[in-house]
Amino acid sequence: MSLRLLNFQRLLGMVVTMLCLLGVAAYSTMPRQEDPSFPYRAGLITVNYPGASADAVERLVLQPLSDELRQVEEVDFTQATARTGVAIFNVRLNDTIYDTDSAWDRVRQAMDRARLDFPDDVGQMVLDDRLIDIPAIILAVSGSGSVTELSDVAERLKQNLADISGVSRIELDGDADEQITLALDDAAMYRLGISPARVLDTLARRNQTTPGGFVIADGRRLSVLPNSEFTSVDAIRATPIELPDGSQVPLAAAAEVWRGPAEPRQPEAWYDGERVVLVSMIMEEGSTDAIRFGERVRERLSTIREEFAPYEIREMFFQPDKVEERLDNLAWSLVMSVIIIVAVVFTGMGIRMGLLVASILPMVALISIGLYDLGGGVLHQIAVIGMVISLGILIDNAIVIVESIQGYLDDGMRRLDALKHSVKELAGPLGASTGTTIAAFMPLLLSKGGTADFTRGVPVMIMLTLSVSYLLAVSAVPLLAARFLRPRKTDAREDKLVGLSRFLGDLVARRPRTLILAGTALVVFSLSLTPFMKQQFFPNADRPQVVVELYMPEGTDQERTSSVAADLERAIRGRPEALEVHRFVGFTGPSFYYNLQREPQAPNRGRIVVSTPTLEDTTGLVQWIRDYAGREMPELQLTAGILGQGPPRAAPVEVRVYHANDDTRARAVEQVFSALRGVEGTVDVRHNLDIGVPSIAINVDDASAARYGLNRSDVAQSLYGQSFGVVAEQYRQEEDPIPLVLRSREGTSLSLPRLLSVNIYNDRGDAVPLSAIASVETSWQSAALFQRNGTRMNTVWSNLMAGYSFSQALEGLEARLAENPLPPGTRLDMGGDAEGSGDANNALLTTAPIGVLLLLFFLLIQFNSFRRVGIILLTVPLATVGIFPGLVFSGSPFGFQSLLGVIALVGIVVNNAIVLLDVMDRQLEKGDNIRDAVRKAVEQRTRPILLTTATTVAGLLPLAFSSSTLWPPMAWAIISGLLASTVLTLLVVPSVCTHVISCKVAEPENAPA
Repeated sequence: MSLRLLNFQRLLGMVVTMLCLLGVAAYSTMPRQEDPSFPYRAGLITVNYPGASADAVERLVLQPLSDELRQVEEVDFTQATARTGVAIFNVRLNDTIYDTDSAWDRVRQAMDRARLDFPDDVGQMVLDDRLIDIPAIILAVSGSGSVTELSDVAERLKQNLADISGVSRIELDGDADEQITLALDDAAMYRLGISPARVLDTLARRNQTTPGGFVIADGRRLSVLPNSEFTSVDAIRATPIELPDGSQVPLAAAAEVWRGPAEPRQPEAWYDGERVVLVSMIMEEGSTDAIRFGERVRERLSTIREEFAPYEIREMFFQPDKVEERLDNLAWSLVMSVIIIVAVVFTGMGIRMGLLVASILPMVALISIGLYDLGGGVLHQIAVIGMVISLGILIDNAIVIVESIQGYLDDGMRRLDALKHSVKELAGPLGASTGTTIAAFMPLLLSKGGTADFTRGVPVMIMLTLSVSYLLAVSAVPLLAARFLRPRKTDAREDKLVGLSRFLGDLVARRPRTLILAGTALVVFSLSLTPFMKQQFFPNADRPQVVVELYMPEGTDQERTSSVAADLERAIRGRPEALEVHRFVGFTGPSFYYNLQREPQAPNRGRIVVSTPTLEDTTGLVQWIRDYAGREMPELQLTAGILGQGPPRAAPVEVRVYHANDDTRARAVEQVFSALRGVEGTVDVRHNLDIGVPSIAINVDDASAARYGLNRSDVAQSLYGQSFGVVAEQYRQEEDPIPLVLRSREGTSLSLPRLLSVNIYNDRGDAVPLSAIASVETSWQSAALFQRNGTRMNTVWSNLMAGYSFSQALEGLEARLAENPLPPGTRLDMGGDAEGSGDANNALLTTAPIGVLLLLFFLLIQFNSFRRVGIILLTVPLATVGIFPGLVFSGSPFGFQSLLGVIALVGIVVNNAIVLLDVMDRQLEKGDNIRDAVRKAVEQRTRPILLTTATTVAGLLPLAFSSSTLWPPMAWAIISGLLASTVLTLLVVPSVCTHVISCKVAEPENAPA
């Protein structure tokens, strides 16, 4: 096929040129983002149950909903929390699910079934199935001391930005809803003889939307608008309340009325100490260029900024800048790789041959980008890294083809004959070597899960570029070589590589047994170092930002959490390395980074994000924050660190503790917590063990209450109204209705003596003191209860110091628990990086047989010999001679990125053996004995093998020395493994051939029937 294409040179040239132009156009228009997008597999269910204790929420909400969710096959696990008045479910779909919309529909059906078992007074149940959406731009609106005023400005800004191309949706955070509070004066109401029920009834009758119809005058319809609604807060104050004697007093005589933020306090956000409302812009994923999106937003802001004066609009987090910075850095790495590869090729092959080989680089890059864009690909750092890795590999085919054509020209063959002989001779071996490399990446392409979704751009881009490079190597490159190459006049023996090739060939022919023993010893030595190798799932990110997670004890009011967070922020702002400090209280703020977990709202939670000048500055600041908080804020639990990479997780070390007995489980949690704190390298160790909160139990005497015409429900509703209040009506003169909340003057600040002296009103409006019908006692109740898949559990988390891995922490924990065993019946389940790494490895192992099958398929097609296939596969363990010692002696942990390097290495190293054995078989067919055949094979293939190795290593050097924390481990794994494998492939593989192979592959015997 390739030989026939060579007869259509003009057509071939036009197709290649048009595909390259397609790549140029695609690069300028394709969508860009920093990291890949993940499927919507994470969701959050929130169920409100006002007034219910954590125990009641668990029994009446958690259990029914857990039972229903367990029947949804797409659900992997649920993790639930029961707090006073609310149930929170974190739902995770199976990693194999990509049609997430239909899966979430089934979850909603399960929620509907569970609601049938809920008590009637359970409130709203909401599912957020877009939990992983990351805002591309987060703007902070400031300039006023009134949060409600800032909320109005933020809403107006949201409307001004909503029509920008590429916007998916815009959310507000840190804003404040409003309410109109009617604070009843209990003493005045008692004196006037009115009850809250009468006030509620009067407000309901006064605030109605009643149509007045219309009349016709002079042929026109005139609407009649009755004054049936409240038109102002003053109108509410003036509402007449009828007294028992028939007279009336305004509502203001019995209640204070004001308009203000909704109660209880809502989540709050600060930008460098100034209260702000956040406008989070979520971009359309997969179809929008983040860089151009940022430009459009800035252009719109510059246009409308004057309209919003004197309010200030600032950029809190601006992801398009990060995308541009990341892609620019990787683009420079790509350019540097090309320059280094070209320099190596020119050095090893000369200017004329080097220029022909180097010409394949821009052609493959442009054509691959064009095809990648046509397939719906998004340009992000993973895709660019795939191209960087493939640069040194894709040039191998061109090197071998050009070397072969040059050799035939040197022997005096005519140009077209040299072209056709080379393509015919090498199309099969090069196709097999390309196929084996693609087969090595097939498991990574087919595996499923968060880690596979994150790294899938690597196999996609490598497989695409290698396929294109092979097609060009057997079509366009030979045409160029035949046209521009000339027979070399210099004596080939002057080339130093020729002398090295002959030396290695003679060594293999004379000392094969010694070389085999040496190779085996090196492999055994390499494998013996694996116990000393640290494990790491993904490294930390390289952003100069410190994230401080704040955990106050369960049951802490948000006002107290806000006070502690403000104190810590002031201390941090006094540090010289703190450039910007952002504080979030009552929630953890918007998820401005893909790896940052989004937590549900809670009054005891907070987060502080600190920007520093450089990544190095974060180390000292993190340690200072830990020391300061431990010394000055003993009630505060915090974790301080930098952003991570890979799929989101709460902490690198996570231990889930199960036991049927609550007290025993609590002891086990404390034991694990203490043991983990004693393990070297662990830091920020914490647990979610519930210490409980004090509660006031109101014990109603039913007989006494009945004498006054009251029951327990009347008492409960009255007490709830005194603190939180009840919604009486809605004020409908604004864009959104504002609730009218009827409560006591003190609200949730009601003192205990005042609470015990409140009046309970019966249906007749009589005031009955609470003390006349109820007694009071204090008790200790659970503040929060935790379940996983419907089973009670608690969790212990730990961060890690720099240089330590999760495997070391878990080994230390295991050793300490062996000395001091946990209570019988306790079960531990590992999460964090151990779980993520295990899931990722299992996903690869599931698809590995497909890769192995393809690998064997291509090798058997080429060689039709199990012995030769087995010899070629020997190159894989030979690569470990460089990988494991390199990681151990450099102190680098073995993580998923290193595993990527090993996978890439498998596809690369077998190529060297393929081209070596191909020459050996041709020499055997000519009648050479096995020793002469392997000697000539080594002599002929040493030069191209060393050149292809040099280009691959050279292409990875910019990545290995880059400032990124994500890719150097992978680059060094490939470099060290490839260098060792290349040397051993040239020596050990031919030596094994001399003992295993003695003749060419036998033809099938045509035996008589």
